Amino acid sequence: MTRKLFALLLACLLILISFTACGTKTPEPGTTAAEDISAAETEANAQTSAEETNSEAVSESAEESTAQNTQKPTADKPALKPATTAKSNNSGSASKGKLEVSAESVKSITGAKVLRAWKLNSNGVNIEIHRIAYGPQITQAFKKANADGAIDYDKTVTYQPVVNIAIITCSPEHIGVASSQQLLGTNVGKVEDMGRKSGALIAINGEDGSTYKRGAPTIRNGSVVSTDGQGQKRLLIYKNGTWKVDTLTNENCKSYISQGVYNSLRYQRQVITNGKATNEHDTYYHNRTVFAQISENKYIMAMGEFMPLDNMMKVLIAYGARNAFLLNGGNCSSMYVKGIGNTTGTKATQLKNLNKPCVIESEFFAANGMLGLNSAGKQKLGGPCNELDIVYVK
Repeated sequence: MTRKLFALLLACLLILISFTACGTKTPEPGTTAAEDISAAETEANAQTSAEETNSEAVSESAEESTAQNTQKPTADKPALKPATTAKSNNSGSASKGKLEVSAESVKSITGAKVLRAWKLNSNGVNIEIHRIAYGPQITQAFKKANADGAIDYDKTVTYQPVVNIAIITCSPEHIGVASSQQLLGTNVGKVEDMGRKSGALIAINGEDGSTYKRGAPTIRNGSVVSTDGQGQKRLLIYKNGTWKVDTLTNENCKSYISQGVYNSLRYQRQVITNGKATNEHDTYYHNRTVFAQISENKYIMAMGEFMPLDNMMKVLIAYGARNAFLLNGGNCSSMYVKGIGNTTGTKATQLKNLNKPCVIESEFFAANGMLGLNSAGKQKLGGPCNELDIVYVK
């Protein structure tokens, strides 16, 4: 009887032990269950961080990608997975690049669609850039004869006009004008190269032709740097933010400097005066660069991409422009922004979907099969043309 009772108790004990073991997962040697979960999360987060870093590197310029602040996962400090995935922008790029913000986060004008947007704040300067589509699609016959020799094949293309609007809030002393000769020691140079050399936050091309040899003296940073010519109309930019158009001559330039003129700017024509547009009805559309003023502390730098000039003026006026001046255009129309990819020296076919605010003409021509090969049988360079000077903000 005693033996039977002992056997029964032993069997019950074995059954109890087996039930307890079924509810427990045996950890890997040297690893607790909690550590195992943490390791899996670390691996997933590291993969996410690597994918985001690669995406950002593709969208930024080579210079900027070497200075990324993306936190990479380490053995003792895994990268944190973001709460939300970056939205795709409307230009085809996989993710937002440096300084880019959601298009929905900025206010634009009636009838315009914001495709992309960037924000930059530095040293008392606030810059907000809107890349917007405005107006109906256009069908245009591009021919070698009327495209400044930039294309090799005639073609008719239907496209959506776009304009890049940089709204700049700053005190007037942040506005500057400089030549390639001053900045690079060469007669001409790329807007991007001049912008970098000047330390600019943003820069646009100036007007075609030598600033120093086009019929009027030149004022730069409060000094006369050229006394060429007998006098022509110039935009006179004062230290206090006042803009004035007058004929600048060798006789009156020093007087203007004593009155506070800091820079003179050559331009093609004034396209907005006191908030009203001039009659502009061009029939063949190019890229256009415009420098405009909203107030003494607020400005617009604009680059239109094959947008009819009258539509571009409507956009500028809607943004508040009081006075605006047309600068050089075509493939010379270019905008540089510090920290955002630009176009100097790149091939036109490589300029797609970069983190940059503007599309130059040769990039557009290449994308639409209008650029041929050079004498070596290679793709033509599609960067912007050389310029004599820039207008910049720093």
